Amino acid sequence: MIEAKVINSRGKDMVCLVEYKSPELRGKKVILYKHGFCGNKITPHRIMVNLGHDLIEEGYTIVRFDCAGAGDSEGDWTYMTISGEIEDYKKVLHWTQDELKPEKMMVLAYSMGGLETAVCCREVPLNGILFWSPCSNAYECFRHLLGDERFELGMSGHDVDFMGDRVGKEFFLDLQNEELNTLKPLEGFEKPVYFIHGSADTDVLPVNSENYLKVLPGSERHLVEGAGHGYDGWELQDELWKYSKEYIRRIMD
Repeated sequence: MIEAKVINSRGKDMVCLVEYKSPELRGKKVILYKHGFCGNKITPHRIMVNLGHDLIEEGYTIVRFDCAGAGDSEGDWTYMTISGEIEDYKKVLHWTQDELKPEKMMVLAYSMGGLETAVCCREVPLNGILFWSPCSNAYECFRHLLGDERFELGMSGHDVDFMGDRVGKEFFLDLQNEELNTLKPLEGFEKPVYFIHGSADTDVLPVNSENYLKVLPGSERHLVEGAGHGYDGWELQDELWKYSKEYIRRIMD
């Protein structure tokens, strides 16, 4: 079963999907997905959609949404800033807690969504977090991803092109925010935290999840050998799903 909800943030309507197997299971064990940079609630190759189908059959409720300026939601590229997405994210976190009243709730965060989740990790009670290929330091991560020339152009107040997506000058203004360039928000988080990262990720380097491991000594990481940032291969996706399901069951069951 799928419900489409509209949640307003920053004056824009965001599309949020709530998926579950049956009414009696609606909202009992919730997994909230947070998308990444220039991303949406579907993910490349429908990875989150396909994983969600399996998890729904196991009794989980999946919540997926597009931030303002992403996917099916209102807004344009000027709304894609990390601090803006954090504001959107907090709205959905509280909506999920207040509307669904979950018995258990966790977050699955991808790429830039990982950094945003680190900032929001104590916004509502969570039973745990699963990170896919998370960014840990906004300034360093996006300088690497965009390259020096494009990065400096953005930092000087220009919109830049990234693989056909427009990254607005507003995005770059955010990168000087110290909150987005420190691991402190996640330090001391006491619930289970797991990381999955592709060993061949050249977009968000595996050192990003290593950085998180240093401040969360009880956390765990699995490297998918040969996987890039998009897990571009069926066997790589199968491994991602396998370990994701194992971690989710440990957190939520």
